[in-house]
Amino acid sequence: MNSFDSLTLKYFFEENKDFINGAIVQKIQLPSRYEIILNIRNIKCAKNKKLYININPKYPHICFVNDISLKKRDVEVPKVPPMFCMQLRKYLSGSKIKDFRLVKYERILELYFDYFDEIGSLTRLCLAFEFMGKYSNVILYNVKTKKIIGSMHNVSSQKSSVREIYGGINYIYPPLKEKLDILKCSYSTFYQIAKDRNLKLISDNFYYFSQPVLNKIFDEMESLEEIFNFLQALQSGENKEFIINFWDKTSNLTDAIDNYFSEIMFLEILKSKKSQLIGYIKKDYQKIKKILKNVPDDKKAEKYKKIGEYIMSNLYNENIKNNVDGIEIELDKNISLSDNAQKYFKLYKKAKNEFQHSEIRYNEAKLKFEYYETIMLNIELINSFEEINEVLDEYSDMGIVCIKDKNKKQQNKFEINPIVFMNHEIYLGKNNKQNDYIISKIASGEDLWFHGLNFPSAHVILKLKNNENNLPGELLEYCARLVKENSKAKFSGKTSIIMTKRKNLKKPPNTYLGYVTYKNETEIVV
Repeated sequence: MNSFDSLTLKYFFEENKDFINGAIVQKIQLPSRYEIILNIRNIKCAKNKKLYININPKYPHICFVNDISLKKRDVEVPKVPPMFCMQLRKYLSGSKIKDFRLVKYERILELYFDYFDEIGSLTRLCLAFEFMGKYSNVILYNVKTKKIIGSMHNVSSQKSSVREIYGGINYIYPPLKEKLDILKCSYSTFYQIAKDRNLKLISDNFYYFSQPVLNKIFDEMESLEEIFNFLQALQSGENKEFIINFWDKTSNLTDAIDNYFSEIMFLEILKSKKSQLIGYIKKDYQKIKKILKNVPDDKKAEKYKKIGEYIMSNLYNENIKNNVDGIEIELDKNISLSDNAQKYFKLYKKAKNEFQHSEIRYNEAKLKFEYYETIMLNIELINSFEEINEVLDEYSDMGIVCIKDKNKKQQNKFEINPIVFMNHEIYLGKNNKQNDYIISKIASGEDLWFHGLNFPSAHVILKLKNNENNLPGELLEYCARLVKENSKAKFSGKTSIIMTKRKNLKKPPNTYLGYVTYKNETEIVV
């Protein structure tokens, strides 16, 4: 993953300083302990923008965002704002940004404000954004006295022996690492450091250049002298297009940063939510797998029955055998043969009841195991937060999970957009709720239904036109492949897909959502 380095911050500063300087802070939000959103308005150009700051150690960055990218970041503002948010609102709401500075060589950006207290006294305040990996922070301090008013994360002496951060103490910049400025050094100096093309060594010895940036440059250029000249131009601000393309191929840097990090965060949050879902069902899933390892049988009951019948048929025979057909017979000599027989019949009845109970339990576990297999597939196929909410709806209704996603909105109706292929509408159900919806609400009796043969898969409905016959093989194969690509058999070789008309499907009572039986199917191998 690319790191938000001081060079990117430098270019971001140059690109946006005209808009940020003089802008008014209209709204301040803290969606999480790592995120700040400043809604600012520039009166000169009459535009509103959302300045998004993230100090998560995994992906610290700053950029302007829109509602779409905020949604990808799964941002939701809490009802009760945290203390630091209240401090920022007290001092900065409605204030004009008087200055906008970048600390040289550092990943620190500073916004300066004028604050008038209750008696009208003017105080210059600074909001410093420090993008430094695990040490990232946001700090509000008094410029004149250097006293810290508040910070996103307080750092005590127990957490750091180098630099403490909390309200009431003086704000100091973090210790600056001794490095070289490439604009102030000769090529010979650069050559001595870079001759072995050790990117870490170069990054450790020069300001501004992270290893990912150097890696891209060294991949594109051979000559060290050419690289040296390019790095000098890059630090001078003459290669903005390179920095933009390094993050994402867009027209400006802030969009490039936004696109890159919103996608990174989306994938990570999605992965985390999917893991959480799996975690809620895993324990029960493992229990069911253990139940299925022990297939119930009535051998024990039949053994007792056979012994009882043998004794009854030999009540007047003094020579009762100790072993019949490999079954050992143990008799209680203190009771009669008839009572011994009754004893074994009671054991038979008890064992038979145990067998019937275990058989019911086994069949229930088998059905539930099939359901959990579809759950695992449903989770695997999730690629949006909306689909997570659909899955959560279903599983909460089934009593499997007791969580509710913070962005979850209860919706009784939802839409599934069709895939159009060869002038036909095809509907893909990627979870049980969608499967039930396309089968019960979208499909007609003559439409075709596709599913994996004896393995979990998505359901696919092919809508047919009136009295349509002789469908092209390419169309049927496309639907079958769509099933395979959204199934447990995605990476297998030849796979069997079944196809039948919607009217041949039946939903048995007391079964899970999306479960159907079928008849008159045709097998397609893809």
